[in-house]
Amino acid sequence: MSTVGNLSANVVHEAIDERQYVRTKIPAKVTLSGGGIPPTECQIEDISLGGLGLNCEQPLKIGSLLYASIHLRLNAVVLNIDARIKVVSQRGPLVGTEFIELDEQKRDILRYLISAYMSGEIADINGLLHVLQRENYIKQRKHKASTSRSLWERLRAAFGSLLFLAAGLLVASLLLHKLYLLFFHVAASQALVSANAYVVSMPENGYVKLLVDPRQPRVAVGQPIASVSTQLATSINTPSDLEALARLAPADAEALLNRSLVETVIASPCDCEVYFPTKRPDGYAYKYDELAHLLPVDEGLFVQASFPFDRLKDVNRVSRVELSLFGGGEPIAGTVVDSALDSENQALVLTIQPAEPLPREAYRKPLAVDVYLGLPFSGLLAELRRE
Repeated sequence: MSTVGNLSANVVHEAIDERQYVRTKIPAKVTLSGGGIPPTECQIEDISLGGLGLNCEQPLKIGSLLYASIHLRLNAVVLNIDARIKVVSQRGPLVGTEFIELDEQKRDILRYLISAYMSGEIADINGLLHVLQRENYIKQRKHKASTSRSLWERLRAAFGSLLFLAAGLLVASLLLHKLYLLFFHVAASQALVSANAYVVSMPENGYVKLLVDPRQPRVAVGQPIASVSTQLATSINTPSDLEALARLAPADAEALLNRSLVETVIASPCDCEVYFPTKRPDGYAYKYDELAHLLPVDEGLFVQASFPFDRLKDVNRVSRVELSLFGGGEPIAGTVVDSALDSENQALVLTIQPAEPLPREAYRKPLAVDVYLGLPFSGLLAELRRE
């Protein structure tokens, strides 16, 4: 009669994760006695609440009952736990035993020590490395998950990827733009629309009367602009002045001493447009007050912009200039035609000629000037090409 089939049907393969008690390796030794053997010291391979795994050179009889004294070294303290064990298996020096007599107090101590070693609370350096390497928890049984996705899930994943890609590209482009402005962009500290204008100023304190029709601000060469009435300033300090005064007619001497008003007419030196920096000065005015600016008709407007003094070294690297009038439309391109130093304000003043004519109404008005620099040595290369 064959029993192979019955035995194979009843064989149960026990996995390490399905043991009744958790086993762990603890650096400890055990002293065995009784059962007809001399006291023998063995190394503990693993320990659990169910028994011990020993590495013992002394042959032991399977089924024998022995007294075991477990020695656990905890730093400078040696903990001894006495128990009675039974030999259940032996394969060479490896011996498997189980506890026969182990009271509840010793079982609780042993349970705590096993938990402490498994969690790493009690371990030497070798034991600590072993704790970090092992897996102390039962793994979840593997189940083959379904990886198929519906059309809606695929579209949603694609849309999310595109959205994150667009956000990343936007942030990257913004950073690159900021870096470009940091290294290749210079903004003017102040800028003003200017012209080669004739400035008409008050010669002395007195009265002024404008002769220009406000409805026709344009004047021709030689056309009267303003009539100025000032007192004749006299200074008689020397004997020769007194002698000259004595030779004057009485009416002239009286007019001189009374400082009578002298009327002067100011005429236009060009075909110009009249610009008043303030309101029309009809009435009394003080010396050096600006009465009007005369803008030549045949000359256009330009821009004077001030930049920090340390930007003097970048003048040769200017590749592009943009002018933006306040309240205007698109920026206007410009070209740097001259540069000068303002030592009083410690500034670099650039004269910029706009590519398009600026409106006359923009004269003496501020504007924004942005200068874009080329690569280093670009100005030197441009000069070499011209040569």
